[in-house]
Amino acid sequence: MFRLKQIFFALTRGEKASFFLASGAAVISGFILFTVIFLQSTEAVPASGGDYTEGLIGQPSLVNPVLASSEVDKALVRLVFANAYDIAEKIEPSPDGRIWKIRLKENLTWQDGEKMTSDDIVFTVQKIQDPQSSSPLANAWQGIAAQRLSEIELQLSLVNPYAFFPEILGGLYIVPKHIFEEIPPANWRLSDYNVKPIGSGPYKFLSFEKRSTGFIATYRLTAWEENFSDMALIQDLNFRFFTNTSDLVQSFNSGQIDALSGISPDTLQAIERSYETVSFRLPNYYAVFLNQSKNIALKEKVVRNALETLINRDWIVGNALAGYGEVARGPIPQEATYFDAKLENNSTSSLESVSAELDAAGWKMNDKGFREKTIQKTKIPLEFTLKLPNIDFLVKTADILKAEWEKAGIKINLEVVDSGDAISEAIKGRDYEALLFGNVLNRSLDLFSFWHSSERFHPGLNVALYNNKKADALIESIRQNIDEASRREEFLALQKIIADDLPAIFLYSPYYIYVSNKNVRGLEAMLISEPAERFTGAEKWYLRTARVLR
Repeated sequence: MFRLKQIFFALTRGEKASFFLASGAAVISGFILFTVIFLQSTEAVPASGGDYTEGLIGQPSLVNPVLASSEVDKALVRLVFANAYDIAEKIEPSPDGRIWKIRLKENLTWQDGEKMTSDDIVFTVQKIQDPQSSSPLANAWQGIAAQRLSEIELQLSLVNPYAFFPEILGGLYIVPKHIFEEIPPANWRLSDYNVKPIGSGPYKFLSFEKRSTGFIATYRLTAWEENFSDMALIQDLNFRFFTNTSDLVQSFNSGQIDALSGISPDTLQAIERSYETVSFRLPNYYAVFLNQSKNIALKEKVVRNALETLINRDWIVGNALAGYGEVARGPIPQEATYFDAKLENNSTSSLESVSAELDAAGWKMNDKGFREKTIQKTKIPLEFTLKLPNIDFLVKTADILKAEWEKAGIKINLEVVDSGDAISEAIKGRDYEALLFGNVLNRSLDLFSFWHSSERFHPGLNVALYNNKKADALIESIRQNIDEASRREEFLALQKIIADDLPAIFLYSPYYIYVSNKNVRGLEAMLISEPAERFTGAEKWYLRTARVLR
């Protein structure tokens, strides 16, 4: 060492500078080489830890699978509770689809340490069916008998086969019998367990905080270490609740929350912080539903065809939804199971060709620039009123439709309704000539409620008052057809019939927009049946990574 020091001090100033430069270069090169070798021989994998906070409009009140109806409650249910498929080792239907046998995984427990058994599932089904529970799931489970076979086996018996029962079963989240069996169903809504739930899902309830007004402002979940599947990677999943969108966005901009969801495209313009969007597809669509019984002009197919072919759906999606949606051509949204891809090829018609068709059908222009036709010695104007809720993107849509249709001489009167109750009353009494509104299908894509003729009047949801016996027969057959291939063919035939009849002008399916900062990974866009399903697979979301050898 002494010898090296003598050599070093014997160097000239220039030689010392060269020595330091060479030494520095060697250190840097070694570090770079080490880094390259390290990166090439290892890979980044998701690691557990961290906390993530989402903001929501509303607050939790019934975090209970039997009672949950709000978006907030249903979202929390999907995190705290497990569904039938999560806890099942095997689910086996009988050949005729009427009997479904379920065998549970071994050694299942609730988050309080109590054992989970088949009795919990039987209990859940029975309480959904109990009128005193007033469960929003009651209709889906009507007529289904749940029977215990053993501690880990049960069977569900259907009166008739139902092709979409697997989707219904997927929405069955289980409540703990030992918690609720002594509480009368009518009193369930008073239980503290509705805000301090004990479940069996990937996350368990930790705490919440209330404001002085009683409004629940924050809600904390933590990964449940004894979860029977993979433990959630994000350790703490937190929620902050707001009463309006403005405060929600401000909280995101200030970094108090990491994500917000269900916002409109217009709201994105108010976000100042860097973010990423995930566009979830929903089985929904908006359309102009035509009430032919209220307007004689709408009875003529040439008129309905003009309304259909004059519009540019891509243009509407780009302008009314800022591109956050996809065009709709029929009663099943694109990307959903059973969608008929042939409908994608429908194209718009030129104003000239549509005008010629209307002229040929007797709908002539008058001196006011709109069309009319003499029917049974009476002049009938080609005019109707379009009723719609006062929602920004729907108002934009209506303005576009009015402008396009009036170019062809079809007079449109817009009736924008501020009150949700007023729209509900109009739908209840079918008091409209045309209605700009949306249908939200359930996970099964069962079209009965929306398009079967028996549902034309309240409380049915067939707001187009559609009546076609062939369509009815297909809808009924589809519900009981457990053969996937032939059911698909029936769905294609049904969509063609509805498309040919033109009972509604289908427009678009908006996306469900989820906004988050750039830290969360594993969150992927997918088709979900309702907003709460965005948490499907939330246990695989992650904030941290670790490097392991390849």
